[in-house]
Amino acid sequence: MAKMNPEKSNKDAGVIIPSAGTGVRMGGGTPKQFLEINGMPLLAHTIRRILKISCLRKVVIPSSPDLSERTRDIAHEGLESSGLSGSVDIAVVAGGDERMDSVRNGLHALKDDDITMILVHDAVRPCFPLDAVEQAIDEARTSGAAIIAVPARDTVKMVDGNNVITSTPDRERVWLAQTPQVFRKELFVRAYDKLGDKAYLATDDASVVEQAGYPVRVVHGTHDNIKVTYRPDLQFAGIWLKANGEA
Repeated sequence: MAKMNPEKSNKDAGVIIPSAGTGVRMGGGTPKQFLEINGMPLLAHTIRRILKISCLRKVVIPSSPDLSERTRDIAHEGLESSGLSGSVDIAVVAGGDERMDSVRNGLHALKDDDITMILVHDAVRPCFPLDAVEQAIDEARTSGAAIIAVPARDTVKMVDGNNVITSTPDRERVWLAQTPQVFRKELFVRAYDKLGDKAYLATDDASVVEQAGYPVRVVHGTHDNIKVTYRPDLQFAGIWLKANGEA
């Protein structure tokens, strides 16, 4: 029987970072995950921080075929610069036409591994709070699923197709979902299998689990955990990473 690397013996979490998108909302022709912050691609910063999760065993990055080589280079840049090479595995796999396809492919890449916990995280969200993520992992071990989120600061309005307000939810009960989102692997696989093609209607992975009939807990995150979408977000992330010793 092969001996397990002692450094991995207590590590049972796999992270899926969908990176098949080619969003170029900030202008230019460069996908957002490849834009540089403080001399390093955004994706590399995200990976470097992900690697600090204490129970992490493997990172899977679904990528489109034309971006896979560059994604692989950046992933290993993030791994090498973290000083954790050898303690965590990184794999780049085929992405899909839709984000949910990429997540399914990531799950497939983790099905035979000694993984019991799955995290799904946005490639362009490098400023997440590690303490909240560790708390979400602990919560998901017990309850099956947990996400980090923040309470809404503004009043939320529901509107119809003509932009006429139809209702105002109680702000005290409105939370804004972020990532990482954490699930026990067997529950997450079961939820995706149960929903089938209906999973494409979900806007995040927690929605898939919710619609499959499983409860999802919320752990308080931070408003700094932005999804880099516009140019000011890139500037904010650069300042945040430098202030937190990540750049």
